[in-house]
Formats: sequence, C-alpha cells, structure tokens
Amino acid sequence: MSETMARSLSSPGIPTTCPLKEVTLTMDMLAQLPSITIPVTLVCAGNRRKEQNMLKQTIGFNWGPGAVSTAIWKGVLVRDLLLSVCDGLRKGAKFVCFDGSDKLPNGTYGTSLSVERALNPMNDVLIAYEMNGTRLTSDHGFPVRLIVPGVIGGRMIKYLSKITVSEARSDSWYHYHDNRVLPSVVSDADMAKREQWWIRPEYTINDLNINSAICSPTHGSVLPISDPQALTRDITISGYAYNGGCKKITRVELTLDSGKSWLVTDLEHPEERPEYQFCNDPFPRQRYWCWCFWSIKVPVRQLLNSNDIHVRAWDSTMNTQPKDLNWNLMGMMNNCWYCVKVDLAVSGDDGCELVLRFIHPTVPGSESGGGWMRPKGEEMDKDNIVHATKLAPILTTVIVKRQTTETNMENMISNATNKTATNKIDTVALGVNCYTADMVSKHSTEDDCWIIHGGKVYDCTRFLQEHPGGSDSIIMNAGEDCTEDFDAIHSVKARDLLAKYYRGELVACISEPNEVVRVKSVPTGLPTPLSSRLPFPSAITRSFLDPKNWKDIVLVEKIHLTHNTRLFRFAFGHSDQLLGLPLGNHVFLRIKTNDSLHVRAYTPTSLPDQEGHLDLVVKIYMKDTDPRFPAGGVVSQYLDAMTVGDYVAIKGPVGSFTYNGQGQYSHSSGRKGKCLQIGMICGGTGLTPMFQIIQAILADKTQDATNVSLIFGNRTEDDVLMRKEIEDAGNGLGPDRFHLWHVLSEEKPEGWKYGTGYINKGTIKEHLFPRQWSAQESADDLSSRIVLLCGPPPMINLCCLPVLTELYGKEFVDNNVFCF
Repeated sequence: MSETMARSLSSPGIPTTCPLKEVTLTMDMLAQLPSITIPVTLVCAGNRRKEQNMLKQTIGFNWGPGAVSTAIWKGVLVRDLLLSVCDGLRKGAKFVCFDGSDKLPNGTYGTSLSVERALNPMNDVLIAYEMNGTRLTSDHGFPVRLIVPGVIGGRMIKYLSKITVSEARSDSWYHYHDNRVLPSVVSDADMAKREQWWIRPEYTINDLNINSAICSPTHGSVLPISDPQALTRDITISGYAYNGGCKKITRVELTLDSGKSWLVTDLEHPEERPEYQFCNDPFPRQRYWCWCFWSIKVPVRQLLNSNDIHVRAWDSTMNTQPKDLNWNLMGMMNNCWYCVKVDLAVSGDDGCELVLRFIHPTVPGSESGGGWMRPKGEEMDKDNIVHATKLAPILTTVIVKRQTTETNMENMISNATNKTATNKIDTVALGVNCYTADMVSKHSTEDDCWIIHGGKVYDCTRFLQEHPGGSDSIIMNAGEDCTEDFDAIHSVKARDLLAKYYRGELVACISEPNEVVRVKSVPTGLPTPLSSRLPFPSAITRSFLDPKNWKDIVLVEKIHLTHNTRLFRFAFGHSDQLLGLPLGNHVFLRIKTNDSLHVRAYTPTSLPDQEGHLDLVVKIYMKDTDPRFPAGGVVSQYLDAMTVGDYVAIKGPVGSFTYNGQGQYSHSSGRKGKCLQIGMICGGTGLTPMFQIIQAILADKTQDATNVSLIFGNRTEDDVLMRKEIEDAGNGLGPDRFHLWHVLSEEKPEGWKYGTGYINKGTIKEHLFPRQWSAQESADDLSSRIVLLCGPPPMINLCCLPVLTELYGKEFVDNNVFCF
C-alpha cells in the first residue's frame, strides 16, 4: 500500500442513509485535517483467557494476562470526518461501519459502532495515522486504523479502507462471530450456530470491563528466607489495572487471606501527568482511557502465613471484580480476582535453602503446565514443596537465627573495630562491602561516579547516560553524600531505583583510627544564617557558584510582573562577585518547608557578567487554581511568600548546552560548532534560558551577528512571560535579525496578530527559520543553524522533534537540536 492510497467514506446501495456527501481521502488529505493526540490502552477481549481454558476449553487461544498495552495515538475524529468533511448524516443513520482491507477466510475484517458512540465528541473515536510520534507500521495497521478508546481491541479495525454509514449493523462475518460473551449454557460452537446465538446483538462486546493483574513477583520467582534478615524486609508487589467507558480506577486492593481482609495499594495514573495532556484537544478534560499501575510493600514475614495473593480493582462507579471465574464459549472478558499462589519450598544443592515461590495461574501460550491452574485431572508439580515433617526443623532454625541476628551483628562489628589500624575493614565479617566517606570521595568523575544516599554507597557511573534529568545533576554530587538533595528532587519510586547500583555500606572513623561504626549518612546540615557564613575578604572567589556546595543568597527585591509572575533579585555575598553560570546553564534552588527539602531548577534571566546579584523570573502556581494540581507549586508559593532579607540556597552550574557568544556553542556530549541562525521553540517558563541567550546576543550585537527566531507557546495572553522584555530585545536586534511568533492554545484575544491553537508543523515550517532569512545563502546550509527547545515533554517529544526530523532530517536533529 502507498501512503496516498485512497480511503473512501460511502454508503453504496443505501441512499436514504448516506452521508450528505461521499468523500475519498488520501493520506496527505487526512493528515491536513484537525487532529488530536491521546494515549489509549488497547486490550484484547480474550485477555486472561487461558484461565478459562484451564477450567474448560474455549474456542479461543491461550492468552495470559499480557494481551494489553498502551500507545500514544494521533488522528482525526470520526465525528469531524462525518460532520465536517461529509457535511453530516442523513435521517435514519444508526450505525457507522468500518472495514479493513486485509483478506481473511470469511471476507474482510469489519465491525460497526452506533452513531451515538461514533459521533459523541467525548468518546474520542479516531482514524489514527500515527503511533508514538511516527506513522503507523504494517504491524499496527498502516496506513490508518480505527481507535475507539475504552473499547476492546477487536473493534479497532486495522488497515482501514472504508467507512459506511447505515441503518443496519456491519455485515462482516467477523462482527458476528468474534468478540461476544455468550451465556455459559452455550457449551460449543455447533450449539451457538444451531440456536443462532451469534446474531443476537445483546451479547456483543464493546466497553472493556474492570480488570487487574499481578506483574511482580513474576511467575516462578523465588524469595530466599533462610537468612533471618530476609524476614525483616519488605517485598514490593505490583501490577496493572484498567477499565472501559472512561471510568477511573479509584483503588486497587490486595488480600493475603483469600478476601478476609484487604490492603489498599498505591495507585499511579500516568495519563494524569501534565506531559500527557496533549495538544489540539477540542474538549480539554481528564481522560481515563489508559491502564494504571499499582504497588504495595508487604512485610516478608506476612507471606509466611499466606497461601495466596489476590488482587481486585474498584472504579468510580463503585464496581469491582468478581471473585470467581465465569466461563463462556469464546473465553472473553475474564476479570475474576487475579491470584498468585505462595508456596514454601526448599532449594539449593543441599536442599536446606528455604524460599517462598510465587506461582501465577497460567503460563501464556500452548505450553502445558507451569501455573497453579491445571486442566481437569492434572495436578500441579509439587517438586520441592516443603512437607510438614521437613518444615518444622527448618523454621526452627530460621527462628533461632532471627532471634540472635542483632547480637551476632553487634559481635561482628565489635570484632571489626578491634582490628589494627594497618588492617583493612573486615567486610566479610560485616557481611557487606564497607566504605568511608574519604574512600567514596575518590570516585568523583564522570567516568567513575559514586554517591552516598541514606548511609549506602552507590556506583552511578552506568546510569549517567540514562538519567532523564541529564548527567550533570548526578556528577555535581559525585563522591559525596547527596541524601538530602536526592530526596528533595526525586520520588520514592526513583529512590527505589538506586538499589540497582548498590555497592556497599558507609562507615566512618569516630574517635580512634581503627574504630569502625555504621553511619546513616554524612551530616551536611541545612543552610545556616547568611551572616555567619559570609567569607572573609581573602577567601572571596570571583565566581559565586560552587558545583559541590550549597551557598546562600539573600532576597533584596521582589517585583510583581503579572498576576502570577514575579521577578526575584537575590544578592551574593559580595557586590563584585559574578554568578559564574555559563549561558544556557541553570542552577538548583533549595528551600525547606515543614522539615522537608525541595529542590527546583531555574535559569536566571540576568546575564553572566552581572555583578553582585542574579534575577529569577518565576511563575507562581497558586493553590486551588488548577484542578489537576489543587495544592499548587510548593517552591513557587514559598518564593512568593518570601520577604526582603530572607534567604535560600543555590548550587550549580548545571546543564549540557552552553552558548559561548558570537555564534559559538558547545554541548557536554562533545558537539560544538558555530551557527548563524538560532531557532528557539519554548512553552511557558521554558522561555528563561532562551531569553538569557537572546539578551547576550543583544548585548554583543556589534560582534555577534547571529539571527534569532522565537516561537513561544502559552495557554492565554496573561500567561506570556516577560512579553515587554522580549519585544524590547527584538526591537534592539531589529526585524532583520529577530523574529517572534506567539501561539496561544486557549484563547484568541481581540486584535491578536499571532497564532492560536498549538505549535505544529505549519508553525515551525513558517516561523522557525523565516522566509526573509532564506534569501541569505547561509540559510540553505543546515550546518549553520541550530534549534533550542525548552517546554513540556509532549510538546518536545510529540511535536517538535518529529516535525524537525520531517523537515530537516534525522542527522540535523541528532547534531543541531538541543533540549534544555
């Protein structure tokens, strides 16, 4: 198929129910229509079918709990196609029928939706042509497919070739003989055909039902418990849950005693995050078209008394999952409590290693056995299951060991501290590798990066390139205790990821050189009052910033720029000091509230050569102004409440891109060069690093001949940061060297001469490198251009990067595009 292959919308043979106009669309035409981008979870109606097959064989194959996944889909609303492109529907239209182009044994695969479902704008029924930012591949339905959020995957026709409006349902064989939940009394396919169960519309599946599953611990995994220390630890149990009809999963519960009591898990809805609130949305609202993730920490000792783990989910209508499995002929929509059995078993060469073994219901596919559910007459493999006669002495040993653990550890530490000063710490006696703070401090480079967190030592060298926030924020803490800073920035989930890089325990010398004790952390303390920390004149450094130490700055002025934007001016210790921040870099700012530390990254709007102070322009996120974030911004509200004379702490510089002036730039990856044109795209507070570079070019405009364009996206006109300052800078450079284009997503003020909607391909193509620059010969040389991006992840990942790749090629994006 070619990308220009025609897709038709028609109603042959039913003139009374045709759209008012028949239309044939090419891919290029479809891509030019208004679109929306949303994340949607796709689930096969046969998800978890193998559990039903273990009870009694259905006519479907053996899906485990993995027939589910999520992607970000871009496309045109079916509603828009029918009402706008086809000029609406004629009286009597009841169904919208969809047909694919693939040839199957019983014709093409097709289905239908009611007109009410297809045309309701709240249902987001899409003709999708992109998946995760790229055009559909053949496996996923190239060139276009149907996406119906909250509905089973069998309704989402791939290789879509025709849309027909009719007063009758689809006549596709597959619409009637697939994706149905027949009553359990229908025991075989012959009976279903003979008694005409297939054609009864009431058994058609559309919306997903509520469901959940346990993903971790995985099937067959074991948890050693012979070591008494294991009984003092927690195990994390986690999984997914989903629902149809845009009904939110409100809680997921776990039971360790077959339903007598329940534990409420921690629940995460990724689609609630700001980065997944996508552009071009005609009805901004919180959707629940995606799965969610749940997790809970359970003490290992509780599992000793548990035979199984069950999970169930609840939704916003207070509906929950049934306890027992309901069999049906097609094995569809199985959503009973998901159960993982917990066996006490022995392993090891000598058979004396006691473990907990986790067994899921089934193993996906045609492989027989494996799970705890077995076909009738077949028993589960009980090799290595602990029998009562063998269990008693093993448990006795465990209990005795557990009671003496603390005494043994004290003795081991005491033995270690009695070593002579010339001997190394006896890490074998302690049971782990041990390091002093001095030893860790020697691992403080990009090629050898260790950190201390909560009294534990981690080697983060391998993680530097993977860290979402860039490597600089880790390297600046290399060789040091970063417990407070790490906790202030990262979530509990992120802290758990550190376990992968664990190296050993932190120890310290207290009074004697050979005395070793465990310590929780290296004390760093909170900032002390500024007056007691000002350096003596002989110790003054020209650059105020220190990448390894927090330093206090004092608020000396606060200016209200708009209803929710402030300029904060902070003074250094001495009036002739410079901040020491390269252009394009940022600083970390730290505050303390209610005994908790909070760290945020900010880019000053003042230039690096400004002496004595720095300026920060901050948008204040007030509480109760955004229903998605009712508490507002912790740090921004703290800053807004500050009075002159208050202080905060900063550390830096941090950042990967540096503008060195006169078109010269460099990047921490080793990329560097000279540009003649800089195209900037930013959203909201992402303006600040852009504005700093614009100011620097303006300040040196006689020597720096770089042209600058700025595409600046905001929700409303009132949200535009530093509008006057931007326009003044543009006037200073002149229209031949500076091009500005605003885009507002939620309003079009009277007299507004800029763009509305969202930043898109057309915006970037026209305004990133304006036409008046193309007359310059250098503008045709891509190597003389760079692009700087700063804004919400969806804007960057789903719009800017794909569009730039399409316009200028992957090589240009890899070498000439930089994200702050």
